[in-house]
Parts: sequence; structure tokens; C-alpha cells
Amino acid sequence: MSEPPDDTLRDDGDEPVDSLHTGQEAGRADDLVKDETGETPAPLSAQDVVSMDVILEKLEASAGRGSSPDLDLFGRPAPKGHDWSHRRGEPRIFAFFWTLYLLFATVTAFWSVGSPGSHDPLALRPAARAVLATITVGIALLWPMTRLSQEVPTRRVRHVSRMVGQDLIVLLVPAQAIIWPQIAMAAWPMSVVAALACALTVWGVLVGALLTIALVYSGERRGWWMLVFVAIAGFGPLLALGPGGVAMRGDDSFDWWWMTSPITTGFEIARDRPWTGASAAVAEGHWWSIGVVGVFGILAWGFVAGMGLFRRADPA
Repeated sequence: MSEPPDDTLRDDGDEPVDSLHTGQEAGRADDLVKDETGETPAPLSAQDVVSMDVILEKLEASAGRGSSPDLDLFGRPAPKGHDWSHRRGEPRIFAFFWTLYLLFATVTAFWSVGSPGSHDPLALRPAARAVLATITVGIALLWPMTRLSQEVPTRRVRHVSRMVGQDLIVLLVPAQAIIWPQIAMAAWPMSVVAALACALTVWGVLVGALLTIALVYSGERRGWWMLVFVAIAGFGPLLALGPGGVAMRGDDSFDWWWMTSPITTGFEIARDRPWTGASAAVAEGHWWSIGVVGVFGILAWGFVAGMGLFRRADPA
């Protein structure tokens, strides 16, 4: 009868030595490297070696691109075997911060008119114009700045267009929910509020088309594209302040210089015009200006569609 293995012997006074480490296999055990616990690890199989080689290749490739692990909003990495690449371009966090932005702008503007709960349209109209300007600043400047500062998962026209389209829905739907109640709050006519809603929509469509082109073609020149959006927002009003601005300005019923910028469009449409007998009034020139911006937006999206047809070899 064979004797049981003697576990009382210790290699260095800390761990027991198994009987497997005696006899003919002592030389083999000496060649193995012990782990942190002092125990001898099992030899790696061929499949384990291949798997480790694949993992190392992926890590080296990732390090070569200078990429870093994807983290969520709270700094947590993705679950094992997954990443956050499928969430890039999705407007979840963007929608959250846009809602907070609108809430802060609305509360700040209407709180500044006086005592909370005031229902005087004369006091609420300046606050309503300020909210409109804040919304257009977000669409014309903050939205492009946010997306141009991010890395898109792909530069394929179809995917970028879908991402921008989702952003447009996130931007315009809450904004419309703020504009239309001004019929009661600011006592503006239906035509004025409709013009404000249409103007915000066509400017958003135009900015979205330009943003799509910028994300597809910008590369390392995103700062220049941001200057384009700044010029769109402020070029017209700056020209209006020049020497020839007053001479080229329309009559009191319509100032087409202010209609050349998404930020000042709301001020022009909702401007007080007491001689009309109403709180505000929309002239024919306002609708023509809105239509021109809409045409440019359609043409810009047509160019985007052409990019998708002729750009066959988009980089992934």
C-alpha cells in the first residue's frame, strides 16, 4: 500500500510541497514559474497561446492608434467583451443636456421679468425673445461646436446623416414646445408664432446639412468649419452695423439684415410693431426670407445626398 503524500514538507517554510514535485518530475517542476501564491501554475495549452497572441495583437493595434478605453458618462468602462462604439453618435446624452439647457434658459429668462407667476404679456415678451435667441444660439453654434469636438464612429454619409437627423429631432421638438405657448404667454398672433417656428426649423435644417458635410470632410480642419458656423450666425448683423447697413435696411415693417442670421431672426419677427394694431406682425418679406433659407437648406441636403451617391469608398 502506497503512503499518502506528505504535505508537512515545505519548500521555503511557507507552503507545503506536493508529492508530484518529487521523483522523476522534479526537474520539470523546477522549470515552471510560480505565481504570487507560490503554487505552480498549469502549463498553457496551444489554444490558450493562440488566444493570448490575438489579444496582444489587438492591444498593440489599439495602442498604435493612440486610442483609449471607452468610458461612459460616469467614467466606467464597458462590460467585458463589449465597447461603447455603438453609442457614438446617438443623441442620448446630447438630448439630456439640451433639455437642461432649455430649462435653464427658460427659467432664467422668465424669472428676470419680475415676480414669479406674472402673466402680463408686456413683461413676458422680452423674456420670450431672449429664450428664442438662446435656442438659436444652441442650434447655430453650440450644436456644431459639440459635434465637431467629438469623434464620430464613421464618416460614411448615410451614418452621419442619420446621426444629424436624430440630433435635429432632439433639438427642434422641445424648441417647438417652447415657441407655440407664446400665443398665450406673450399674446403674439398665430402668424407670428408660426413664422418663428418655421424660421427655427429651416435654420436648423440648413445648419444640420452643413454639419453633415463638415463631419464627413472636415478631418483635421474642424476649427475652420466652426468659423463657418460663426460667420453664418453673425455675418449679417455685423454688416448691418456698418456704414451701408442703414441705407440697405428695409422699412420699419421688415429688416432683412436681421433675417440673415438665425440668432436675430426671432428678434425681427417678434419685434413690437404698435402701428399695426397688434403686438407683433409678420410682413411678406419675413416669409420670403424664411423660404430662401429653406431653399438653401434643401439644396444643402441635396448635396449631402449626392455625396452619398458618388462617395463610394467612404472611410469607416
